[in-house]
Amino acid sequence: MRSTILGWSAVSGLVLGLIAGTLFFAVLVVGGELVPGVPRLAGRARVAATIFSFVLLPVAGAVLGWLEGRLKLR
Repeated sequence: MRSTILGWSAVSGLVLGLIAGTLFFAVLVVGGELVPGVPRLAGRARVAATIFSFVLLPVAGAVLGWLEGRLKLR
């Protein structure tokens, strides 16, 4: 039961991180296309934003979810 709680907490954090990353990436892309003062995402900036949005934020969400699961078990 303990591993199930930790696993589901980590998965829910991963999903929330993926949703947050998708929203962050969408705001950057749409903002770069529509707002005249904001530069477009191109080249290395797009790669960095993609890695941050779709790798780092979901991993951070999974870690925070796992930590939340550990708190539930105390």
